[in-house]
Amino acid sequence: MPHEYLVIFQYHEPEPRKLFERGVIEDYESTTGVFIEAEAVEDALAWCEAIAQELLRRCNDDRSLDWSRLGYSCWIEPNPEKSFWGHCLDFFQHVQTNEMPNIDAMDTAAYVSWQDARGRPSI
Repeated sequence: MPHEYLVIFQYHEPEPRKLFERGVIEDYESTTGVFIEAEAVEDALAWCEAIAQELLRRCNDDRSLDWSRLGYSCWIEPNPEKSFWGHCLDFFQHVQTNEMPNIDAMDTAAYVSWQDARGRPSI
């Protein structure tokens, strides 16, 4: 029986990466998440890796980037409502395995727009 998992993952966007390379900032990685309906945790994690790969390549406009080779990871958030992510669960899209979310609605700019539309300050 399928279960819906909140899967959080790391990636990077080009602007913070450039600042990191110039020594301006110490951390350039971003995180976001997606709810994935899957038969098993392993299926949700595997599908999240495909989503993360696509987001990384799309937001950096570089099809050669390899999410796993860059050392990024994804993980299941066991208790979404009580997690650090509790304030933004509505931002995360819901998909099934083998269904891509709207990748353009997952990056930092999309999150800021989502916050602005709700009259909430971005964090």
